[in-house]
Amino acid sequence: SQAGTLIYRSGGAGGGLLTVAWLDGVGKAQPLLAKPGNYGRPGMSPDGQRLAIEVSEGSGTDIWVYDWQRDTMTRLTFTGNANGPLWSPDGRYIAFRAVGEGMSVTRSDGSGKPQPLTQSKNTQYPWSFMPDGKRLAIQEQDSKTSRDLWTVPLESDNAGLRAGKPEVFLQTPAYERTPSFSPDGRWMAYGSDESGT
Repeated sequence: SQAGTLIYRSGGAGGGLLTVAWLDGVGKAQPLLAKPGNYGRPGMSPDGQRLAIEVSEGSGTDIWVYDWQRDTMTRLTFTGNANGPLWSPDGRYIAFRAVGEGMSVTRSDGSGKPQPLTQSKNTQYPWSFMPDGKRLAIQEQDSKTSRDLWTVPLESDNAGLRAGKPEVFLQTPAYERTPSFSPDGRWMAYGSDESGT
C-alpha cells in the first residue's frame, strides 16, 4: 500500500486453505482475515481500509472485498471467472480479468453489476492505473508475440468507468509483463525477458 503495508502469502505453491495477515514494519504478523479460505492476489484499497481478494470455490474464482474494520466480506462478482483485482486510485472501482472476455470493472462498494471494460479473446490483466485514474496499463497475452503491454484511456462519470480504444505500449517477440506507472505518472516500469531473466 502507499503507507508501506505489505500483505503476503508464505509457504509453497499448491492447494490448501490460507489465512490473510498483516505484516508490520518489524516483521510481526497479525491475522487480518483469519477465516481460512482459498485466497489469492490480495490488493489493499488506496485508503488502506479494505482488501480486494480472489476467492476460489470449486472450479470458479470471484472477487470479494474485505472491510477489516467491520470484519465483513462483500462479494463483487458471481460468474466464477474473475481474477486479478486492481483498485482505481480513488477506491471507487475494481478492475479485473474476466476469463475469456477481456477485462471488466465493478464498483468496490458492491452496488451495481460488473461492466465490460475491454473485450478480447486474448488473456488481459489490468496491472496499474495512472495516479489520476485516466489511463490503465494492462498486459495481454498474444499467440504471436507472447505478452505485450497496452494502455487504455478511461473516463469516469455517474454511470461508471468506461474505456476508450486500447493503445499498444510495447509489442515485441519478448515477454513483456507487469507494467506499473510511477507515482507521478511520468514513467512506466515493466519486466521483460529481452535481455535475459
